[in-house]
Amino acid sequence: MSKKAHKISDNIPKDSPLYSYLVTKEETGVSVGLSATSVRGPNFVDLNTDYKNSKVLLINPPMCAPNGMTKRSIPPAAIAYVAGSLREVGIEVELLDCVIEGWGHEELIDEKNGIYTYGLSDEAVADYLAESKPGIIGLSLVFSQDLRNLCKISRVAKKVLPNSIVVAGGLHPTMYPESTFRHCTFDGERTIDYILRGEGEYRLAEFVFNYQKGKVDKNQDGLIGYFDRKMVTNPETKKIQDLDSLPLPAYDLLPMEKYFEVDMPANPFHKGKRVMHLHTSRGCPIECTFCSSTNFSYAFRTRSPQIVYDEIKHYIDTYDIDEVQFLDDNLLLNGARAEKLFDVIKPLNLSWCTPNGTMVITWKPHLMEKAIDSGMYQATLALDGLTEETHKLTGKPVDMHNVADKIDAFRKRDVLVHGFFVIGMPGEKIEDIQNGLEWVKTLNFSSASFFIAQPYPGAELYEVELAKGNIKEEDGLRAVKAKSFIKNLGISGEFLEETVGSFKKDYEKIIKKREGDGWRNRYEKHFKRLTNPDLQLMVNTRGEINFNGPDGVLIQLDKLEVD
Repeated sequence: MSKKAHKISDNIPKDSPLYSYLVTKEETGVSVGLSATSVRGPNFVDLNTDYKNSKVLLINPPMCAPNGMTKRSIPPAAIAYVAGSLREVGIEVELLDCVIEGWGHEELIDEKNGIYTYGLSDEAVADYLAESKPGIIGLSLVFSQDLRNLCKISRVAKKVLPNSIVVAGGLHPTMYPESTFRHCTFDGERTIDYILRGEGEYRLAEFVFNYQKGKVDKNQDGLIGYFDRKMVTNPETKKIQDLDSLPLPAYDLLPMEKYFEVDMPANPFHKGKRVMHLHTSRGCPIECTFCSSTNFSYAFRTRSPQIVYDEIKHYIDTYDIDEVQFLDDNLLLNGARAEKLFDVIKPLNLSWCTPNGTMVITWKPHLMEKAIDSGMYQATLALDGLTEETHKLTGKPVDMHNVADKIDAFRKRDVLVHGFFVIGMPGEKIEDIQNGLEWVKTLNFSSASFFIAQPYPGAELYEVELAKGNIKEEDGLRAVKAKSFIKNLGISGEFLEETVGSFKKDYEKIIKKREGDGWRNRYEKHFKRLTNPDLQLMVNTRGEINFNGPDGVLIQLDKLEVD
């Protein structure tokens, strides 16, 4: 076992799927359970299918979102990275992003919570599969809330191509394989054949090479499947340490111009006209209790600044981009590396931002200057908690005493500052919320997002509250950040929803008054796009937003965040 193995939180129930997953990982394993050193050698089993067709189709399923939510048109990096690796070793591969290809198609799937799915219809996916005829279909699941869409596509795949092999990957299948197989069972038949845990670049290539020989390795690292009617679950022991060795994501297999045309990146209020997303690192060891990413990939691994520079330069030359949005979970964790990165990309003269959030404590004065000089136009600060007591509940390390100073330092350099806040953590008190929101009013944010704590599968919060009976499994399979699903908080869900909803509007008034014409100059062009029904940029609104409401605020602000 690795000497760097990190102890699993004592709060995670030992009989939970999350604990069972973490205890087998080299990066988080402990002395109990199966360790990385117990992995067995290959055990090849014959495939009962025609394995002559090894063409791979990787699919990004449609997405789920609540009524009024802004959509996102982000090229799916997960399947693009896997495709790049497959192609490099000579495996034929195609990509299908159901989101961008079915941008205008929406279906109401949860009337009670107002949740829609947007992306290609089942019929459209069936038509694509019938024409493409892949032998192996890989389904990627980024968010647990989209599990139902992955299962629907797996069902379509088995109807259209019954002899194909369907493989699922991503966070939810990795941590909750039994749940994934169960939800993907129709009329007693599983529509997913295998799950490949963790990073798929090398695992899927190994799987395909075995498939080409008519075999599957029953002991393959990270593989889960049924053999002789029993589920075999192999641990995920290997992680890619040298990220520089990976080929670039195969974005050329995606309709890139469609993403630029729709123009709804992670930060939809962007500065550039052609925006590209980029990951310069993987993993986050901070262990926020509401976050699943840290459990999926704890070990922090980085790409070298020069490799990042080369990738950005490639996108400039190939797609004529003029902005980059970094989607790292923790871009600044290694300050020295981040400083070098900013120095290296400065000559590219691009605008950039950090829509996934950064930790306040990582922003040192010299690093701020480097970032701003290299093109950063907006910093997103993930405070998450409203008070020091709340931060003890979230596990987020935040120095409350210098938050205001850091925001002001950015604003003095004409850098926009967006804030993230999570409200309604179990154990949080009403007075903490009320006092914390009053404190937020004093902060010079240019915009902010306020979310009610959600029980995301894979997070410590989810497993703890599930064990207590305060949530059900399905509560983790829908994400409506304006609603509260956790019971027995000591605070009513109605209070949280009303408090968060009304504060968003109040704070927007404060920002608009403080910013003056700058607010309108900054956002008006974006709101004009959002209110254009022909573009269908918001879920089920058809552009029905009142920009000039009676109080001068965005009436649907609880659904449309200025983020």
